[in-house]
Amino acid sequence: MFDPWSQKRRWVAGRVLVALIGATGCMAAVAYAASAPSAPGGGRPPAAGAGGLLAQARPGVPRPPRPRIVRRPARTTLSSRVVFRYVDRRGGTEFQCKLDAAAWKRCGSRVAYRGLAVGAHRFLVRSTPKGGVRSLPSRHDWLQAEPKRFSIEAEASGLDQLYPGAPPVALPLVLTNPNSAPIFVTALRVSVSADPAACPSAENLELIQAGASKAKPIAIPAGGSVRLPAKGVAPPAIALRDLPVNQDACQSARFPLAFSGEAYG
Repeated sequence: MFDPWSQKRRWVAGRVLVALIGATGCMAAVAYAASAPSAPGGGRPPAAGAGGLLAQARPGVPRPPRPRIVRRPARTTLSSRVVFRYVDRRGGTEFQCKLDAAAWKRCGSRVAYRGLAVGAHRFLVRSTPKGGVRSLPSRHDWLQAEPKRFSIEAEASGLDQLYPGAPPVALPLVLTNPNSAPIFVTALRVSVSADPAACPSAENLELIQAGASKAKPIAIPAGGSVRLPAKGVAPPAIALRDLPVNQDACQSARFPLAFSGEAYG
């Protein structure tokens, strides 16, 4: 909690575990998966064109364009169900689909998969005009992930006091990875979990989220910790706005803070 006016620094910080997907409770989720598509029995799926994967064009018959995939899962997903939808601009064509090392199968313009194993997967789709030459396949690779835990702990020492209009105060954090594989934190957030009656946080506080993102994740080694700020990523921060009204009601106000985040590995 922050007391923005007291001469003493008051900070109550405990170990905070957070939830990744819209669930209540206090657990963070980490997407943990392999880094390359796997075929049943180990190894990687065959490359396009290997093992009879692609049909050969007949001499003098042009190959049609690839289907366009218009719906697909994210590159990393925790969803137990993934859906693909694809189109062929010519219309009236049929499709064949292929998942990982399985055989090609006839499919409609939409296909869904459930209960996929954790790890990397590859989807291929090709058009098969009646009496014509099959197209080259369109492809989408993604990681099927599962929840894992990590912890967020706020550090109490060295924090500045809050004053109206003063620069934001950084909230140093320690991120700990208890898993046996590295993780990559892609989001860290701070929020006020309860408001003082006379000093609403939505009006008086500015909360600045950490710099972690999918483009700039924070790597945490297996069984290790990272202290922010570090590795070019700023921690969350908090500031007391300077409003054109009397803010004396915020003197000695206490704001309990909650932290949450997302990660994959």
